[in-house]
Amino acid sequence: MAVWLPVLKAALPYISNIVAAALPAFTQRKSAEAAGAADLINQQIAELQTAVTGNAAALKTLAEQVEKTLTALDGGEAELAQQLNQQLSQQLASVQETVARCESTASLAQAQVTRLDGLTASLQMRAEELQLHFARHQTESRNRFGILTLIALLALLLAAIALIR
Repeated sequence: MAVWLPVLKAALPYISNIVAAALPAFTQRKSAEAAGAADLINQQIAELQTAVTGNAAALKTLAEQVEKTLTALDGGEAELAQQLNQQLSQQLASVQETVARCESTASLAQAQVTRLDGLTASLQMRAEELQLHFARHQTESRNRFGILTLIALLALLLAAIALIR
């Protein structure tokens, strides 16, 4: 709708001329009755010929204005298409740059995940080593406790034997 607005603005001044010329202003009836029917017809024909000539000139001017408007619209369309192509190219470049940054960030994140996986495995191995060491230490502590208990019992036995003698 907005595209036809300039065409309508260009045509409005000429439309009134076309309408005015298309409606011939015939002579008044009183003068027609006095001059006769033949003169009236000749005068009406002359008026119609003048109106047709005026209409042709107005239509030619209107056609020129419409052609200028359409040429301007075509030029504006080409300019708009070029601007849109430039904007789309810029946006595409921006999207591609953003995708590249996202891929870089994803690579860094994957490297961190791999590093953390290695650290987790290392910590699990260390925890297992500590559990084994703790288990050995408990076994050694029990063995020491058993040996100390045995030594204490032997000492009691020797003391009891020494008392008995």
